[in-house]
Amino acid sequence: MDIDVFPVNELPTVFRVLRTALSTVGPLDARQRSFLDTYARITGFALPVDDPLPLPAPAVRIADAHARKRLLQLAAMAVLLERPVAPDTFAYLQDLVLQLRTHDPVIQVIDALRRGRLRTVRRRAFGRALRSLFGEAYAAEGVQGVLRFAGAMFLRLTVNKDQTWRFKRLGLLPEGTLGREYWKHMTTVGFTFPGEPAGIPAPVAYHDVAHVLAGHAATGEGEIQQGSFQAGNRRDDGFFFVQFVLLQFHHGVKITPDAPPETGHFDPVKVLWAIHRGAQCRVDMTHQWDFWPLMSLPIDEARSRIALLPKLPALAAR
Repeated sequence: MDIDVFPVNELPTVFRVLRTALSTVGPLDARQRSFLDTYARITGFALPVDDPLPLPAPAVRIADAHARKRLLQLAAMAVLLERPVAPDTFAYLQDLVLQLRTHDPVIQVIDALRRGRLRTVRRRAFGRALRSLFGEAYAAEGVQGVLRFAGAMFLRLTVNKDQTWRFKRLGLLPEGTLGREYWKHMTTVGFTFPGEPAGIPAPVAYHDVAHVLAGHAATGEGEIQQGSFQAGNRRDDGFFFVQFVLLQFHHGVKITPDAPPETGHFDPVKVLWAIHRGAQCRVDMTHQWDFWPLMSLPIDEARSRIALLPKLPALAAR
């Protein structure tokens, strides 16, 4: 899910759209401005010191269909920055749907969130994620993979017992290797390996391997960055990852039973850069990724092999 998809001549329009989705009137606050500043850094756009002017939806012109869809998703993220969602920015997002002649299911999710219909939010967001995750389980292990994934997630069944020791032996690797760091991450936090009771299914083990590679802690702040990283990293449309973590770790809506909901973790600098890091990575970690050849490598060498960008240094003050 690359977010640097707009031609140079359309970037002024893009930034005016995002400015309006952040706030339709008045000056932007520091968090809202950091959203634009970070995206300008990603796209190479020379953003003026003064905030861009709001842009009415009927004036928005974006030629490419893929770019229109991405702009709608970025605008939805801008709308979700505020807690609770502001009625005027959501109305602007609805107008964009008509003007851009595109759609994303996040529109209905935000509408339900705004109306306090949290069951609808959970059903729509969780269902969107499950469709993709079941698809990955099927691609990895066929029907049995889907059954194992469903059993582990909903019934807490023990699955992939044949792989347990392969994962646990990673603790024998030298200090500083990716495998040893992954083993430390899992055991320190108290996560169980595939094949252990309540262990994650093997097809989604990439999540915590990617956690270690990307350097995101298993905290609310770290999870929102990791979900954003996976969204960018997925070559197919990974927006469902962003939708999930913004709801779970910023708006406090419990989407998954495996983590408590939290609020206030949407730092635009960290979230947008995490998406960009994922998109620029050489491999799609979310789709049939064989991480085992990297496990015995020093972690910095593993990061170099997949062309993983570093975390973003602090933005200079305006």
